[in-house]
Amino acid sequence: MPIPFILGGLAVAAGAYGVKKGLDAKEDYELAEDNNKRAASIVDDTKKDIEHQRKYTKKGIEKLGKKKITILSGSIKEFVEAYKTIKNIDLQGSKGMDELKKFKPESPEFKKLNEVSLEASSMLAAAGGSVAAGTALAAGTYGAVMGGGFAAASTGAGIAGLSGVAATNATLAWLGGGSLAAGGFGMAGGMAVLGGLVAGPALAIGGAFMAAKAEEAYYASRSNVAKAEKFAEEGKNICAMLEAVDKRAGQLEDLLHELDHWFKGFNKDMIRTIEYSGRDFRSYSVEEKHNVFKAAMTAQAIKAVLDTSLLTEDGKLTAESENSLVAGRAHLDKLEMA
Repeated sequence: MPIPFILGGLAVAAGAYGVKKGLDAKEDYELAEDNNKRAASIVDDTKKDIEHQRKYTKKGIEKLGKKKITILSGSIKEFVEAYKTIKNIDLQGSKGMDELKKFKPESPEFKKLNEVSLEASSMLAAAGGSVAAGTALAAGTYGAVMGGGFAAASTGAGIAGLSGVAATNATLAWLGGGSLAAGGFGMAGGMAVLGGLVAGPALAIGGAFMAAKAEEAYYASRSNVAKAEKFAEEGKNICAMLEAVDKRAGQLEDLLHELDHWFKGFNKDMIRTIEYSGRDFRSYSVEEKHNVFKAAMTAQAIKAVLDTSLLTEDGKLTAESENSLVAGRAHLDKLEMA
């Protein structure tokens, strides 16, 4: 066969091979693009799910915080102002008196409750009866009276400074407004810590893969899909944690609402006793002493819930919040059976 024909045949074969590689490359690019679009879609959907649950949970915690502050500035304040005027309080003959040994007007525990109730009342008065979102969020998360009044973050901050306390906590900062959609987790430094879970930064998926070789771009896109699916699993876990936090906050709020309903009635009975029989506990009848006892016991039950921290600093639900629910409901059962 003449050499020119052989060379021509080789050229045709090489051309055909080149066309096939070109088609393969085109297919790899198309598959890579499809994979990256899929990965981006998974990430976007996960972000939206987390953002939706974050907002829902934030509202739940804020409602709990507002309930705490409202009770402190309302029925608790009414109670402490009346209770501290009674002289010679002695509840030794009352069932459950062991729980009230340290709860006398002169006790540090009672004085702290008095301070925090006054602070809550003053804050609401200055703000026209409203509670700032950051304050409500932190109040719903931290204990109210223990230590130094809503100071679970060891800042010593009072109620008025709670929004600043929230900003020092990564979880609260994110819950308060660092949305994923905005490009991160707010003040949490680019990541949200919730119950020990860390949601990684959003995947950078775009058209840059076109600069790589087609085969490399395809395998890189598959890796992006795997990363996106892992991110989606983390997202599900975060949403589940957020949902659990919201549920617990709602349970504590409901408990406080029910306890406060009874408490307001007991306060009225105690105040009526003071008005009719004076301020010396020793002169009260058995029924009148019982009025004081019921108000004090319920104040203690409410204080225990107010003292309860909802989350640890790394975003986990506290065991004490579950214990507080159990104890509070037990107290309600006693009231309903009395």
